[in-house]
Amino acid sequence: MGNTIVGQWQRFEAALENTKEYANSYTDVTLEASYERPDGSVVRFWGFHDGVHTWRIRFMPDQIGTWKYTALFSDGTPGTSGTFACVESDLPGMLSADESNPLWFGFKGGNHCLIRSLHVGDRFFARNFADEKRKAFLDWAQEQRYNTLSIASHYLNRSEPGRGEGWDTPNLWPLDAAEYQRMEAILDDLAARHMMVFPFAGFLGRASYFPTDYEEQELYIRYTLARLGSYWNILLNVSGPEPLLGKRPMMSNSEVNRLGRLIRSLDVSCHPLTVHNRTGDDQFKDEAWLSFSTLQGPKTTDLSELSTKLLANHHPSKPLFAQETLWSGNQHGHPDYNDVELRKNAFVIVMSAAALNFADNGGPRPENIGNSSSGFSGSLELEDRRQWRHDIVKEVWDLFEELPFYRMRPRQDLASAGFCIAETGKQYVVYLANGGSVDVDVDDGTHTVSWINAQDTSDRRTGVPTSDGKGLAAPSDGDDWLLYLVSQEQYAVRVE
Repeated sequence: MGNTIVGQWQRFEAALENTKEYANSYTDVTLEASYERPDGSVVRFWGFHDGVHTWRIRFMPDQIGTWKYTALFSDGTPGTSGTFACVESDLPGMLSADESNPLWFGFKGGNHCLIRSLHVGDRFFARNFADEKRKAFLDWAQEQRYNTLSIASHYLNRSEPGRGEGWDTPNLWPLDAAEYQRMEAILDDLAARHMMVFPFAGFLGRASYFPTDYEEQELYIRYTLARLGSYWNILLNVSGPEPLLGKRPMMSNSEVNRLGRLIRSLDVSCHPLTVHNRTGDDQFKDEAWLSFSTLQGPKTTDLSELSTKLLANHHPSKPLFAQETLWSGNQHGHPDYNDVELRKNAFVIVMSAAALNFADNGGPRPENIGNSSSGFSGSLELEDRRQWRHDIVKEVWDLFEELPFYRMRPRQDLASAGFCIAETGKQYVVYLANGGSVDVDVDDGTHTVSWINAQDTSDRRTGVPTSDGKGLAAPSDGDDWLLYLVSQEQYAVRVE
């Protein structure tokens, strides 16, 4: 095969026919593939059985130029070979840690990304959730500028009342190509919409049916990666929610580590990989297989506690996903955030260089309030949404996306009050949750002073330039304010 053109970070795919009869096409034979990059390096991967006599190979090319590939069946059945041309595409790159500042998420190739995540419930992939409703929800989510969905019952169904039970989601184990095809049709839509995907339940999800035998676990993981590893927009999760949950653990610490190492070794494209933690600290953040931390909590309106615990769990070279940290209306340990608390928590989470995953678990129907598959983000019925809550969080993200946030790191030590993020010597942002004044330890030189009203970020006021960062007082009106300092000598960024 030749003359095939594939965009960088998009999916190369080739289909093969194998008419040989197997007792079990998923286990009795393998399809091994190798891909030679334009620079001569080789990546070895594998294909998958896709039903009846059809087999496929998939791959996500990361280099511009001509690629060569070969695929061979392990039993000697003829395979295929060929070339394809990888050209520039409109994709930003594969989701990864930011290449210049890995505290944040970004894309391979150097593009930056501010994660704007929404948690949705167990029905998202369900056959008995109407396609037109899913489309309406996704159209709204895009208008709201969400770029990431945390999806429950993905990959496996959380078969519990009020969660996955009753929703006909793809049944991926035992292996069934048709069930994967159902899931992929929706994943393809999300990829086309440039939306990232976090699987809340992960490979081995709570209250779901998954393989417990080690060999079957590897078979399931290999097959899933063979199909999904070519998606540029996915994150990977060993297990969730809370595989080590107190009185109801699903697995041991060593089991999480074993599975994490296995997934990391099999994922040749090196997607971001994590595990969904129980409330508290991330005991896996220093593990080599884990590429980003996923926190449940802290669930608090105490902003100092929120910041302290987020920063304590932020590995210096890995992103942090504040996954279950601001779930409005959720009654499992979350406070009943009012609108002001929602805004202030959102600011502090982003000021902690954490990727915020918001959930709207409240709504007009009492029966829809309370857990990870309740409320609007569980029902996905647009009339149930509390639009103003989403708008509050959106305004926080909109502001930070204006700023070169990806160049900054949390630096609480530089500010006498509030919450500070900085590119030392060049720019500093301080969030004062209750106004007041602050001293900022800036380098020598004149710095411009801008104040941004956190309640209305279009309200921006220019202060008197400072050379020492001392005694900088927020405007007396309003409530919470952001101070933005920029070195005139060393940096050209301005907030107009």
